[in-house]
Amino acid sequence: MRPYILIFFLIIQGCKTSDEKKIESIKLDEKLAKELVSLSVKCVDQKYPYKIGYRYIDENWIKPHYEITPSFYGCWDWHSAVHGHWAMVKVLKEFPDISERDKIISKLEKNLSKENLNKEYEFFKQDFAKGFERTYGWAWLMKLYSELLSWDYEKAQIWSTNMKPLVDLLSQRTISFLDKLSKPLRPGTHSNTAFSFSLMIEYAKIAGDKKLLDKIKKYSIKNFFGDINCPTNYEPSGTDFISPCLAEAGLMAMVLDDIQFNKWLYNFFPTFEKTKFNNIITPPEVIDPTDPGIGHLIGLMFHRSWTLKEIATKLNNREDKRLLQSIARNHSDKGYNIMFDSGYGGEHWLATFAIYNFTK
Repeated sequence: MRPYILIFFLIIQGCKTSDEKKIESIKLDEKLAKELVSLSVKCVDQKYPYKIGYRYIDENWIKPHYEITPSFYGCWDWHSAVHGHWAMVKVLKEFPDISERDKIISKLEKNLSKENLNKEYEFFKQDFAKGFERTYGWAWLMKLYSELLSWDYEKAQIWSTNMKPLVDLLSQRTISFLDKLSKPLRPGTHSNTAFSFSLMIEYAKIAGDKKLLDKIKKYSIKNFFGDINCPTNYEPSGTDFISPCLAEAGLMAMVLDDIQFNKWLYNFFPTFEKTKFNNIITPPEVIDPTDPGIGHLIGLMFHRSWTLKEIATKLNNREDKRLLQSIARNHSDKGYNIMFDSGYGGEHWLATFAIYNFTK
């Protein structure tokens, strides 16, 4: 074993409390799924508090948000409502007999009705809404749609049919946007291009959206393939919920074959030694989890966890594979330990990131 890997294991083991050891390697069972999805069930039709993210161009659009976007109006903001629905669908697919089943089906039936989704479509096709939720919310809508498509449940196919016009619109808008986007966006928040691309690729493969898939792959090769020495020491910013370096690496793991990816990764991350990789190894400090911005760092732990696991599956070096898996497990445990201390500012979205992580 490499010396820096041994040192890392000793540090991690030495820092654990007895409580942390008990929940190491958390697995999504039915009990945990119910605990997590209850947060999404609670918020998908909770109208307030709410953050409006679109422009008013005249008085005709000055009306309650739940009338303008009647499918996705809860959970603080539009994108969180969308992936809150994804979380409910995912849990039902994993645990069809979960006790929350009837509640979830009822909410899906109401919010994903043809009438409501037609209103969503009418809003999004407005010229002033072209940039609304671009591209983070769009990606989660596509992910929700593909989850419905791949669900062997009769009503899921009805809901996906209702959603298809909006998905098609946003797919085309993504292609058009990339024709004009000269450089990718690399922050640790919603507009991160690589993060959205990863969700969109998962959607495109299931939905057979070849045009979008080809566009994303071409754009990624052009703009990310030459990147080297990602500055991990700059991470994280104080309100990040996405790791810019890991988001890009996770995307390239999906775009490149195994040989190409292993060669690319060790130029992008030349070393996993603690002196160079410590800001990724160490979970971020969350001083006030109830602050909605600072609480983003809890989601960052989950994003790091699932992305490190994805990267590890493609690594040929077994020691590095085990190292990344260990870092992922530590972040996953730390995120779960603190997420329920975040209040509604965190709980309205963290269930999605936790479920996504635990099902990877």
